[in-house]
Amino acid sequence: MPRFRAVLRPGILRPGILALVALLTLPTFIPAQDASDRHDDLPPSHSTVPELYATGFVFAEGPALDEQGDLFVVNYRELGTIGLITADGAAGIFCDLREQAPLEGRQPQANGLKIDSERRLIVADAGGGRLLRVSEDGQQVEVLTDRWEDARFNAVNDVALDRIGNIYFTDPGKSSKENPIGSVYRYDIVTKTVSRLDTGLAYPNGLAVTMDQRHLCVSESQQYRVLIYDLTPEGKAINRRILVDFPDDTEGSFKGGRFFPDGMILDAKNRLYVAMWRGKVVNVVDVATGELLRQYDAGGDQATNCHFHDGWLYTTIAAKEAVFRQKLGVEGFDYNGSP
Repeated sequence: MPRFRAVLRPGILRPGILALVALLTLPTFIPAQDASDRHDDLPPSHSTVPELYATGFVFAEGPALDEQGDLFVVNYRELGTIGLITADGAAGIFCDLREQAPLEGRQPQANGLKIDSERRLIVADAGGGRLLRVSEDGQQVEVLTDRWEDARFNAVNDVALDRIGNIYFTDPGKSSKENPIGSVYRYDIVTKTVSRLDTGLAYPNGLAVTMDQRHLCVSESQQYRVLIYDLTPEGKAINRRILVDFPDDTEGSFKGGRFFPDGMILDAKNRLYVAMWRGKVVNVVDVATGELLRQYDAGGDQATNCHFHDGWLYTTIAAKEAVFRQKLGVEGFDYNGSP
């Protein structure tokens, strides 16, 4: 459906400039097909078929792939583990947090994952309420932080990196639309300190630092939307605003509904791919405009997160205890590249 924008400026118009003002304030028409032409490298919505890639995940989340195509996914065979599926198809437990990072009174359980520039895994330990770093060989687990000031984290959900190596992470806790107490944090890789970037959110979830390193995108699941912030050189997130409100109703090829936006990843053209819990889809959003560009089948219900490798989009599907992938032919943003 074509999208129309009209610029209307109230006020008193002088006759001498009436014609010029009328010209400048004519509606600007931006048909959807013209907008999508700027993204014609993307396959049409629902034109690709996800294929089953790996199974055996009690709660599939946090896909992360390295340069070789090795895939890390949490909760392989049992809760509390991190699984590794190598590019040649071998599968096994890469790290067992229950053994390598035990915690009194709580059960470790990884959720979101990212790989840093030194090939270490950055782990959101939702079960233990901790931010962890796992060595390249999977044998050493370091607790980067488990609190902000004197308050312990509740359930660290997901992580993102900037190109310096700073870590951004969410802690939704028991937040909801009626009880918006979720927060977003930043771990400074140099000073090893934690700052709280925002709070009062209704289940902050997946997050990503944009290609220009100037903005932070965050899923606010219980509000069915993605927020965007400006990042300052001092490490603050300011000017919170809505990037996209996902539609309630189906419009054309876009399936609408009360679907929770979950984990996300950027491609190399600054487009955001958002796994939609309960929606069975991945929504693609233009970060520059907030426009919903495409929608792809995820592979099943309870899509939790996604990651790129070699033109393929990998999506974790909790309902099927599996990872699906589909060939989109676009490359992911290298968040470990040079600043």
